[in-house]
Amino acid sequence: MDKVLQLKKNLTQLAILDATFEVFGSESHQYQFKPCLSNKDIQMFESRYNITLPSEYRNFLLEIGNGGAGPGYGLSGLSGIESENVISEKLYPENYEILSRPFPLREAWNDLDLIAKNNSDFVTNNNDYFDNKFIQGTLTITNYGCGIYAILVVTGEQSGKIWIDDRTNDNGIYPASLSFCRAFHDINPDDSYPNSNEEQPLSFYDWYEDWLNRSLDQIRQSS
Repeated sequence: MDKVLQLKKNLTQLAILDATFEVFGSESHQYQFKPCLSNKDIQMFESRYNITLPSEYRNFLLEIGNGGAGPGYGLSGLSGIESENVISEKLYPENYEILSRPFPLREAWNDLDLIAKNNSDFVTNNNDYFDNKFIQGTLTITNYGCGIYAILVVTGEQSGKIWIDDRTNDNGIYPASLSFCRAFHDINPDDSYPNSNEEQPLSFYDWYEDWLNRSLDQIRQSS
């Protein structure tokens, strides 16, 4: 079965089974989606920022929705795209101009020296640890809460992969691997922090499907 059709089928089933929103974060999106984007919308976005969206994410925007049900508190869509399918002239804040620069990481990253410097320079607002250069070439697509964000790489060798920005908790940036999914998507999450060096990052579909399958398992076990 086509991947998108399978996702739609499972999403419909989950929405029916979880009518009381037991899955974490589901009350915020209630298994709804914003309208799908058109090819024109996406092409204008890609042209403006000189990028090509990963095919899996692109298909999701075209066939399922521009944000809505998903891991954490749900998927964020591409903002600034108007209902009449015209992209606003003032589309994104300054940090979005780095979308076309390649994502720099290939393995989990953290810098204890920068954390210490950031803490000591707090009063002067020197936030080197949170410099956007570490997440350039990415879109933030999910808020897991507690300052943990899923980012989708759109430029560079890791394009199409999901990474986790956990700098708010001094945990750096690391791949959204299977161990991360076990810790954050499972009905009985692992109490230990995910082993960020254990595995490679999942693709967008694999990451989303992991959440969907674990959510279905949770609801079936509780019924």
